[in-house]
Amino acid sequence: MKNHLWKMVIVLVLTSCNVPVNGTSPTPFPTLKLDSSTSSSPTPTIIPIETLLALPTATFVPTSTSEVAMVLPVDQPVNCRYGPSVAYSIVGGLEPGRQAEMIGRSADSQWWYVRNPSNPSTNCWLSASVTKTVGNVEALPVVEAPFVIVTKIDITIDPASMNVPCESFPQYISATAEIVTSGPTNVTWRWESSDGESFDGDPLLYLDGSSQTVQLYYRVKGANNYWLDVHILSPNDTSGRAYFKVTCVP
Repeated sequence: MKNHLWKMVIVLVLTSCNVPVNGTSPTPFPTLKLDSSTSSSPTPTIIPIETLLALPTATFVPTSTSEVAMVLPVDQPVNCRYGPSVAYSIVGGLEPGRQAEMIGRSADSQWWYVRNPSNPSTNCWLSASVTKTVGNVEALPVVEAPFVIVTKIDITIDPASMNVPCESFPQYISATAEIVTSGPTNVTWRWESSDGESFDGDPLLYLDGSSQTVQLYYRVKGANNYWLDVHILSPNDTSGRAYFKVTCVP
């Protein structure tokens, strides 16, 4: 009887300790697994921090809004002249609120050579004393003052046509010429006619870019179509011409 009781006690103790009985082992818990490599999402690759730091990165490089130097009036309209002096003629202007592209400068940087604000196909000069600049002015090249020339010749003939009795010749017409220069210079010139005549005029002294007028009373010998020239000999070779007509009335 005692042996039977001891056997029962041993069985109960072994059972409570999960010790396999009769050579069998307990059923193991299922092992959890992550998604297999057949998943549609690629497996992320771990990149060392040194590699990330070595990758190229976008670099911000500040740039100027414009590489072209510009000039603006200080507070009032500014004349743009043919050359770097108030002695040169006015060929354009720069209004407040506008700006002009700078091309060059005078040797003393007192005048700026710019695209003409009034006619961008030409250039002119603005005084530094009444303007302000934006950009790298020091990089502008030095530009020499332009050669002064006669820029305009206007001839008026009075009368431009006449009807006169055939026996009333000779007759006289009045010719007036306006000669304009771009700056201070001396002008040599002469009148020339369709009859092959020429008349030397007195030299003209210009202290600045301006105009002077000359006159001629021309003797008409008969009925014909005529022209008169003002031929500029210096500082540049140029001329202006006007036509007139004289009719003979029997």
